[in-house]
Amino acid sequence: MKEEWWFNHGGFMVKDIYGKDIFEVKNHIFSHELFDLYGRKVAELVKKKFAWRITYHIYSGFEMIQRRATLHLRHFEFRKKAHVYIYQPPYATRDDPTDIDNMEPDIIIKSENVNFFNFISEVKMFSGRTEEEYAEISKEKANEVLGETSRQTYLLTVKPGVDAGLMVMCALFFNIAVKQEGNK
Repeated sequence: MKEEWWFNHGGFMVKDIYGKDIFEVKNHIFSHELFDLYGRKVAELVKKKFAWRITYHIYSGFEMIQRRATLHLRHFEFRKKAHVYIYQPPYATRDDPTDIDNMEPDIIIKSENVNFFNFISEVKMFSGRTEEEYAEISKEKANEVLGETSRQTYLLTVKPGVDAGLMVMCALFFNIAVKQEGNK
C-alpha cells in the first residue's frame, strides 16, 4: 500500500507479496473507494462532517448506503489509537445518526511508535474483545520482505480468516486520520 494517497488523486493498487493486484483504491476529497479485481466497488470510506473527533464511516452493500463500520481516532501524545465499531444488520444508512455510545469497539488499531512528523512505522489491528491480532502494518517488513525502500510503501499482513478488505480500509483510515490530526 502507498502512504501518501491523498496526493495521488487517482488512487493506487493494493498488491500481494508477489506483486499481483488484489484491490484498487480510488481517492476523492472526502472519500476513498475500494474496488475488487473485477472493478466492482466493494466499500467506501467517507469522512463524517462536523464530528468532534476525526471520524469516518465504511459503507457497503446496495448503492453503498449501508453503514458497516464507524472509525474514530483517539488522541494520545506519542501513540495513536483508533476504535472501529462494526454494525450488525439491519444496517444504519448514510442519513442515520452515529450512535456508538453503548457499543464496545470491535477492532482496535494502535501504533507502536509515531515520531514528530507523524510518521508511523508499526501498527497493529486487533480484536477489541479478545485482543487477538488481526493484522499488522510495517514499513520495516516492507523493506525486508519486498525489498522496498520507498518511504511510501508498507506491508499489511492480514491473519488467515480475517476480512482483508476491511483491514485495507482500516489501514487507509488510520493513516489519513493520523495525518489529519497532525495538521491541526
